[in-house]
Amino acid sequence: MSSETTRDLNCDTLCAQIRKLGATLCQFIPSARLLVPEEKIRRFCTENKCGCYGNHLMCPPFVGTIPEAAEKISTFTDAILIQYSKGLNVETDTVGLNATKRTLHDIILETERYLQKEMGISTLMGLIGGSCERCNPCAGFMGKPCPYPSRARTSMEALGIDVIALLERLDLDGKFHADKITWTGMILIA
Repeated sequence: MSSETTRDLNCDTLCAQIRKLGATLCQFIPSARLLVPEEKIRRFCTENKCGCYGNHLMCPPFVGTIPEAAEKISTFTDAILIQYSKGLNVETDTVGLNATKRTLHDIILETERYLQKEMGISTLMGLIGGSCERCNPCAGFMGKPCPYPSRARTSMEALGIDVIALLERLDLDGKFHADKITWTGMILIA
């Protein structure tokens, strides 16, 4: 489907469908203009504070270099930014935190299916917030291939996208809150 056709989509209807899946925010953005992978963001991954670098198959270095990410993203013309928020104690509720991350991942996957089956959009790429949680721990930690390649997704951060700066440019709340988690994902459309 061409960019002109995706712009003809009824955005209100599509966002209503995405909200039915549980999303708290849905917004269309021009991806080629706003999504710029940056080495400074990738450096956060290489610092490996989360322990996923080099082990998690949907994290660097397995997801390619920053120039490769920029090239891949440049093939898409539109994007749908999707957020999922839930009140919880971010510092102490790790079970709830992981559950909310999986919820966003599921919303992204269901939205992809809807776009493909109901809207006829064949070229798209879903991006999640945080590391992929399809299997825990990731098979990469055990040196095995991904058992869910059709459902595993990488995050915007892993591709070097500064999500906080993007949210600020879109006039959205990019702050961290102690009593609420907000995960941000995206679906790129060609």
